[in-house]
Amino acid sequence: MDKKLELDLDLSDEEIFGNEAGEDEDPEILSTYFITKKKFNKFLSKSKKFGIARAKKGMGKSSLLSKLAFDVNKDDNNIVITVTGSDLLSFGTFNENDHLKLQNEWKTALSARINYELGNKIGFAWTDDQMALVEASELSGFKGKNLVGSLLQRIKSKHIPIESKKQDIDNPSVLLERYMNSDKDFNIWIFIDDIDSTFSADEIQKARVSSFFSACRSLTRDINGLFIRASVRTDVWTTIRYNEDLDKCEQYSIDITWTKSELEKIISKKILSYINRNHNNTITSDWDVGNPSIRHLLIAYIFENTLPWNKSRVSPFVPLRILGAKRPRWISQLCRLSAEAASDREIKRVTMQDINFILTDYGRLRVNDLYKEHNHQFAELQKLIETFSRGQERYKTSDLLLKIEDGFVQRIGEATIGMIDGETYSKPLQLAHLLFRIGFIQLRDKPSPDSPPNFIDYGERPELLTDSTFDYNNYIWEIHPSYRGVLNIGHANKAE
Repeated sequence: MDKKLELDLDLSDEEIFGNEAGEDEDPEILSTYFITKKKFNKFLSKSKKFGIARAKKGMGKSSLLSKLAFDVNKDDNNIVITVTGSDLLSFGTFNENDHLKLQNEWKTALSARINYELGNKIGFAWTDDQMALVEASELSGFKGKNLVGSLLQRIKSKHIPIESKKQDIDNPSVLLERYMNSDKDFNIWIFIDDIDSTFSADEIQKARVSSFFSACRSLTRDINGLFIRASVRTDVWTTIRYNEDLDKCEQYSIDITWTKSELEKIISKKILSYINRNHNNTITSDWDVGNPSIRHLLIAYIFENTLPWNKSRVSPFVPLRILGAKRPRWISQLCRLSAEAASDREIKRVTMQDINFILTDYGRLRVNDLYKEHNHQFAELQKLIETFSRGQERYKTSDLLLKIEDGFVQRIGEATIGMIDGETYSKPLQLAHLLFRIGFIQLRDKPSPDSPPNFIDYGERPELLTDSTFDYNNYIWEIHPSYRGVLNIGHANKAE
């Protein structure tokens, strides 16, 4: 272990913490630091035909999709298609709210995308119109059949004029016939990320996204050889669940959450992967991040052994996890920015000074994420958040409601507030609950004067601030520290 401590990493190298966008990471590198857990098994299972990953932004939905796509692609009998929701939208027209019509449109779009991939796989090309040769109404004819063979048979039976993409094939139909008569039993795996990237919570958008999942469930149930995995943000799923058909999708869904130790494993394994790739360190090659002491040693490559926090010295991962709001991408961003700050100072380990230095830039990333993730829940969210700019970090419930009433409601006018999570505004408590739900505020719980505070978020107590008859007067609410720097709240630019 002592030899390990002699290794000084280049803190300016952003590859230490991997690519923050899981879909952009090299799949082989991603596989070296990917962390799984038992609750992911049914999503990662190659025998399950349909799976949905639900999570907040930055929790690892894209990484989960990328890892499974990488594993599935190792089998030559699998055709793997990776797309985003916006890619699929180009294959159809989705500007209405009739659920059944939208389901059929999604089925046609998915089939068109599969046809395109088959052309690439086999080696011929067709126009966009030809690519959409399988209408939604015809898909019922594939029930119980293998999708690849059925699509190829449809191409042949319709005598679609195709152009060879391979110079050595004079007659594309010969190639098609050869491919159809092969003994391989091909499966098609489709991975769809960000189906909700443009979600705005109007009726058309809600019908569009909810019908997508219904279409996927229907296709994978009826057609052999088709496997679909998709992701969706937790808050969007909650918004679209008004469609009772989605109740049938619950059994195919998993929710991505991480414990403290799991988050520490993710960051530790990223560091370990970087060391093994770049330093040929035989000492670390067989290290197991399941061991807490190994995790501590790996994080000590980047950070001081302890950092000041809440009037004491703690493990570096305590402030990282809190400031990162328990989200792997946010924690990785915080690590990267603070490591760059330490590198600029030409020191070997990140200190609390470096973390404090980058909190404004880091906070700007966080509020931008907040607006992108939750604007569909409340159109005036940015104005509501800015109400707390240059204010205090901690509020009693009565003071919080007064701040919302005087600083926001009276300022913009009650008549202009609009809908909040689909409900008409009636009282400041609704806005306080929204702030709690999106993670802007958290409950500060201090059991005794001598004990450190505990912070409770929406996931732990979702019922808080929902009952106007309940007495919340003794509750203390604190603005999450990741937003304080950019909003100049309390001890601006300084985490304690």
